[in-house]
Amino acid sequence: MLRRNGNLVLRVLESELAPVARPGPFVLLWRWRYEAALLAGGPAVVVLAVRTVGWAPTIAAGAVTVLAVVVWPQARREVEGRFWCVVTPHRVRKACAEAMIVTRRGKLPMILWTRPEPFGERLWVWCRAGISPGDLQQAHDVIAAACWLAKGVRVLRHPRRASLVIVDVIRRDEHPAPEEPAPGDTWERSSTWFWRQ
Repeated sequence: MLRRNGNLVLRVLESELAPVARPGPFVLLWRWRYEAALLAGGPAVVVLAVRTVGWAPTIAAGAVTVLAVVVWPQARREVEGRFWCVVTPHRVRKACAEAMIVTRRGKLPMILWTRPEPFGERLWVWCRAGISPGDLQQAHDVIAAACWLAKGVRVLRHPRRASLVIVDVIRRDEHPAPEEPAPGDTWERSSTWFWRQ
């Protein structure tokens, strides 16, 4: 089997020579910040609401919130978009690990920011030294397959920053992704927002 599949031999060698490094505690907390906040903050909000206004108003407010999300299409789209903005970075990191898009020390590219778009999600990815935007472009099929329910992935290089890449995860055909961000629009706003932080 190994003789017939040369790619398998290369992948085994790559995984042994450059394994993916385990993230440190701060990186791990950063990657799982939304889930940790929901896990800690959700019960805290419920306890605080019950102590402040009681069980009945708390249950009524929760039911109204869930009903609004289920019935109101705009709220449903907003919740769905935020859900994918939490899930997609994990899937892109997993795809990078499987495609061996890592530095020699096993570090993955950094996902700086994710935001919902009409076509799906847009991720800003920082390529560490040893990783190029071309590595992500070559692995776009692997990334698309890893992102659940994605129809495709498009990888764009930043026009002025060689290590910054935008990964568009396309989930909806009715809102196609623009061919390129308009000058002064997405690139400028997004990169300016990030660099001012």
